[in-house]
Amino acid sequence: MHTLMQNPKPKVLLYGEGTRAGSGAWCYVESLRDMGHEVEVYSERMALGQLRKSFLARIGRKLSGITWEPRRKEHVGGLLSQVERFRPEIVIILKGLHIDREAVQAMRKLGSWVVNINHDDFFSQNRNNRSSIQRKAIPAYDRIFATREVNVAEVRLLNPNVEFFPFAYYPKIHKVVPIPIAQRKEWESDVVFVGTWERARAGLLDQLISKVPARYAIFGSQWETTKLNSPLRKAFRGGEVALEQMAMALGGAKIALGFLRKENRDDYTQRTFEIPACGGMLLGERTSRQQSWFKEGIEAEYFDPESPQQLCDKVRSLLEESGKREQIREAGRRALLRQKHTYCDRLEHLLAVFAERR
Repeated sequence: MHTLMQNPKPKVLLYGEGTRAGSGAWCYVESLRDMGHEVEVYSERMALGQLRKSFLARIGRKLSGITWEPRRKEHVGGLLSQVERFRPEIVIILKGLHIDREAVQAMRKLGSWVVNINHDDFFSQNRNNRSSIQRKAIPAYDRIFATREVNVAEVRLLNPNVEFFPFAYYPKIHKVVPIPIAQRKEWESDVVFVGTWERARAGLLDQLISKVPARYAIFGSQWETTKLNSPLRKAFRGGEVALEQMAMALGGAKIALGFLRKENRDDYTQRTFEIPACGGMLLGERTSRQQSWFKEGIEAEYFDPESPQQLCDKVRSLLEESGKREQIREAGRRALLRQKHTYCDRLEHLLAVFAERR
């Protein structure tokens, strides 16, 4: 077994979309490299890319929750071959919907410390965010890092080596980015939401836009599917944004909305940190966790998602009281910078657990 004494900067192999700039996986990879680690990536799409494009395969996955087994085995075989060649001290599996128990055990036998970081709910109501293969593999991991505290007690029944591991932000991309004069019309707004379409989000935004006149901007996937007569159509400015574009969208708005995913039992999201990091003013759904990081009315504002009227009132008030709004924006960023929520902060903890595992 490799030890930190033999290599003070253990080699790391990350399984996930680590080559897609701006993704969470990419942020982990870049942060590890910033910290001086040798890192290799095995993409979740290796050997599975063609299946993602196949209509019949997507239907089968939706109906059964299972990926075509021969292609999945090919995918896992490629991962094991890379682990055998690279010999990483640490293997980080992000989510791991296709990684079975036998594969985890095989990587451990090769000398790697194998952990799972799941950015989704292990027991999500959205079946696309979980799999029976993933669940059966939980007991085999050396450590489970759950980004939802609700998962800790649930996973502990399957693997006692589990802990809460919050989301993070990456200061190199989640930062204040000045908007060029020529691009202000594109990126500045009164109210912005950056994220994927969901029914509950669309319902809240529909009522907000209908009741509170303002310059709205929505960026993200699937919003183009809204009805032709929906007020959301006028607010939709484009698909997914990342890197400087996301920073300008969040920081260029007077108010940046933070919606949660009910199917994933969210009580905070990555945007909880990314919005203030980019200089945005966070208006999020009220939870005790978010309030513990950013004081309500001082460092962020919150609303009850069951009360669309409260959301409307908060937006109207913040747009009218520019002084208060800007004070909250600045205080929120200061509060974030005082705390330890970067990807490096999270990885330093993971490495400390690795060092103490024996």
